Amino acid sequence: MSGAAGGAGERVLGWDVLRGLSALAVAVYHLLLWQGVTALHSFGSYGVYLFFVLSGASLAYTYAGRFEQGGFRFRQFLWVRYMRLAPLYLALMLLVLPWKMARDGVTDTLLAKLALNAAFLFGFWNPAANSVLIGGWSLGIEAVYYLAFPLFLWAGLKRHAGLVLLCLLLVLQLAWIRWTAGGPEGYAANAVAYHQVPAFAAYFMGGCLLGLARRAGRMPTIAPALVPGVLAGGFGLLWLLNPAQAGDELLGWRGLLCMALCFLLVWLSTGLALRHDSARAAAHMGDATYGLYLMHPVLFFGLTWTVIPRLGWGSPEQWPVGGRLALSAAVIGSAFLLALASERFVEKPLREWSKRRALR
Repeated sequence: MSGAAGGAGERVLGWDVLRGLSALAVAVYHLLLWQGVTALHSFGSYGVYLFFVLSGASLAYTYAGRFEQGGFRFRQFLWVRYMRLAPLYLALMLLVLPWKMARDGVTDTLLAKLALNAAFLFGFWNPAANSVLIGGWSLGIEAVYYLAFPLFLWAGLKRHAGLVLLCLLLVLQLAWIRWTAGGPEGYAANAVAYHQVPAFAAYFMGGCLLGLARRAGRMPTIAPALVPGVLAGGFGLLWLLNPAQAGDELLGWRGLLCMALCFLLVWLSTGLALRHDSARAAAHMGDATYGLYLMHPVLFFGLTWTVIPRLGWGSPEQWPVGGRLALSAAVIGSAFLLALASERFVEKPLREWSKRRALR
């Protein structure tokens, strides 16, 4: 969920825009669901799945040149990726730790979860159950893909090998979805079993192939005037495809169409031509993505469990719909601003330091 940068320091601003919109879609899904307004399951699911496609695309676009020239250093890569994810994640994990200790006590299970989260190793098994932060499950899975990234990149650079690997992972992904989310017991009973590495591998590998295509200049260029229509149309289609039952967005024709839409949006956003103010806005969206994704649950529950009850305003679920929408907008806006500040003053300086240390 980091910003996309080219091999020569170039940002793919269309990916920044799409990444920011994906984080916004996930936040909207969470906040409206938690307050009992509506359940936009397709936003929650495919907002995250777009992250996997964009992550694979960004990494392949960035590292393919070094890989081909023999300059790719796996240990340096893992260190830089860890320092991209860890600072904000660990800070928020420590922030919510007192509440978890008060609720569950200091148990061996909690200590094991903290250790796995600190090392980003919880993606190997039941990340949805072992993540300390809401939404953190996707980062555990992402870390597993980092370990497999040299294989994905090698296959992608071989062209035919990349397509074969994508097809194999797609078969695995569809079979996993059918076995878990589409099982006899239904999605609700198998949600933890579903959120595992096989369920998203084709998204990441497909993103790698899109990143390599972007690097080779085989992607479209779209006029700025078409930008709002393309992106609004994509997320509008996700809205229209939203099912009444959680998990149905993953199955049958709806699941295949939404999956194809993820790849199409990344493919189209690659060529978005942005200049001046629109370019700066796109960069801000990319910079705020990670923080917005992780911070909005912490802010929401911090407000609804501590601040709002002390003000005597009651539970937001009992508010008029307008009040709940206003609270959602306030949480998203606050998370966005905090995310920008965190990126500028904390995360980016730490990343630059980590890169200098990796080079040494």
